Amino acid sequence: MLLKELEEQFNLSYDTIWDIVHERLGYRKVCSKWVPRQLTDDHKKNRVGASLTHLLHFNDHGEDFLEQITTGDETWVHQYCPETKAQSNAWKHQRSPTIKKFKISTSCGKLMATVFWDMHGVRLLHFSAPNETVNSAAYQATLKKLKESSSTQEASDVRQEGAVLA
Repeated sequence: MLLKELEEQFNLSYDTIWDIVHERLGYRKVCSKWVPRQLTDDHKKNRVGASLTHLLHFNDHGEDFLEQITTGDETWVHQYCPETKAQSNAWKHQRSPTIKKFKISTSCGKLMATVFWDMHGVRLLHFSAPNETVNSAAYQATLKKLKESSSTQEASDVRQEGAVLA
């Protein structure tokens, strides 16, 4: 709630409302902290388990094991105007817990950006076409491009397919 709204609702001056909210009640205006994902305990345990498995393989095989790893990630690239820091401000008391804001936004359009890399660098950077349905067939096509690029590509080269973002 805005101080201006409280001023009108209680028919008090802005300075009086400010004094009550800040000095007497101890509230301050703060911005929420953005966190990308909310991981469950199971997610965290799975990540620790996978990390330990990789450490054991590295201990047994050293650099040869690292040569075999290619990893990837994807993200939706949204077309929207994100909420500004000022818009995300909220009132909180000094003893209140830190406000966290999970990124859940709708957008007018989006496309998928996928990147694969190994110990030498980026192997494939792929942007889906606008309005392309990202399904099993789309993933298979991207993995086929990765396989093709991995057999002939130098680590310093990046094969980029799809849309270019400015």
